[in-house]
Amino acid sequence: MAQTEATTTSCIACHGDGDLFEPEQIEILTDMQEGVHAEVDLSCHDCHGGNPDPALSEDMDEAMNPDYTDNPYRGAPEIPEIPSFCGRCHSDPSYMKRFNPGARVDQEQEYWTSQHGLALSEGVFDVATCVSCHGVHGILAADDPESWVYPPRVAETCGSCHADSERMADHVLPNGDPIPVDQYARWQQSVHAAAMYNQEDLTAPTCNDCHGNHGATPPGLDSVTFVCGQCHGREASIFRDSPKHTGFRAHNEYLVDAGDESCAACHESPQAELTTVHTFTECTVCHGNHGVIRPTVAMFAALPETPCAFCHEAPASTDDQITEPVKTQRHYQEVRDNLLTDARAAGLDSVEIFDWLVDTTLELPSHTLTSGVDDQVSVQRRPEFDRLFTKFRIGKTYYTYDDPVTGAETQASVIRCNKCHDTTTVLEEQPPGAQSGAELVERMREVTALSARAERILLAARRDGVETRDALLDIDQAVDAQISLEVLVHTFSTAEGSPFMEQYQEGLEHANRALFKGQDALDELEFRRRGLAISLILIIGLLVALGLKIRQISNRA
Repeated sequence: MAQTEATTTSCIACHGDGDLFEPEQIEILTDMQEGVHAEVDLSCHDCHGGNPDPALSEDMDEAMNPDYTDNPYRGAPEIPEIPSFCGRCHSDPSYMKRFNPGARVDQEQEYWTSQHGLALSEGVFDVATCVSCHGVHGILAADDPESWVYPPRVAETCGSCHADSERMADHVLPNGDPIPVDQYARWQQSVHAAAMYNQEDLTAPTCNDCHGNHGATPPGLDSVTFVCGQCHGREASIFRDSPKHTGFRAHNEYLVDAGDESCAACHESPQAELTTVHTFTECTVCHGNHGVIRPTVAMFAALPETPCAFCHEAPASTDDQITEPVKTQRHYQEVRDNLLTDARAAGLDSVEIFDWLVDTTLELPSHTLTSGVDDQVSVQRRPEFDRLFTKFRIGKTYYTYDDPVTGAETQASVIRCNKCHDTTTVLEEQPPGAQSGAELVERMREVTALSARAERILLAARRDGVETRDALLDIDQAVDAQISLEVLVHTFSTAEGSPFMEQYQEGLEHANRALFKGQDALDELEFRRRGLAISLILIIGLLVALGLKIRQISNRA
């Protein structure tokens, strides 16, 4: 923002005098002149009051006269006075609409309903006020990239207090628990932060999108779905029609009676260990609140031993489908078994192996392309693998963030089905919730594996010159179906005729169609090779016969 040339007033003439004030104090004038207030020709006296007549620059008493009729001197406000100090203008519709007809004038009113405002009204002064978020003199417009409240900077601004363990030590949640200080660190690892910073999507959720701006307060139990539903409308609507939503409401009633026993009042292990659960807050039960990382299949507890299985090992129900060449199957099994041997030798077990393989598969030669020479070598995922890996949401069962208290890298588990459901027994003996989760992931895996198999078959044919564009359209549609299945897991139902199963059937149809077209492409490739072999044999035979004939003629001569 270009600096605005300030009109000389008694305030500026005095406070700009280097003989009277230190450089850091004079810098206040520079900050003010670069702010949004100076843009509309407001100056010191518009906020602090007093007589701006430059002739009074050496008459301090008259310049700062609290009895000055036109604009009594108010000075700098104390902390409890700051909201009303700013609200004197920002709550006045007639005044604010001189500058912007669409300006909001309810910020101060909202502030007093917020957690910050409620605390301030009770005499707690180390809470956020207007200047904590907007600055004091160099206040910039909210859409200025340098503003503290510009979307990519909001979380950092909130984190300046909420990630400060010393500052937050004296504050507690309504239930008496300490206020956590890792929200900002967790949010930085979230899918929302990735959209904000990596994709430069200024509409991606940050603190104020969920908690509000001036009326900052945690979303209530019954409002969480609506908060998330601002962006994720389809998921919110599907979830509210699901049996899971009905179950949550019922459990919240039970938990009121359970008291401190929580889940243990009714359940045995593993639910009995959930002693801190007193409400089910819909979306956040599975996705968390600040560390909302990109949802992946790792959220399910009914996972195959390796992530490789999602693309390379179709469920037994597909054994009668078109299979890949034996050589391809054998290569995969050798690579998988070698990786599992390495993982177990490193002391890894269970989901640790799954997580390790998620990272390891990204570097396998069969999944990557290498270009360049010497120190200019570049390694990137093969396009077909990249699509399968990202669209089918293969991920790890944890994420990491830097703990703001210790500074150490901390590992946080994603919320998985087995947090609440017992998945240790055989499927037939598991409760309905666990069975539902296992069936959802199995159906998704089936579509994924068949689509990936078709992709590999078609890739092999395409590399040898067979036209496969028609079949690729079916793979695209199978991928689209898989993406829809990722949304439809919020139905928590695999009943016949359910939206999930209908989409599953459609995805399966396209995947199978692509498989048959892939087989046709391989058959055509084999036909071409046989034809080429026969042609070569005939040509060689003709050349041999011609050579013999030439020799015969030469011998006669």
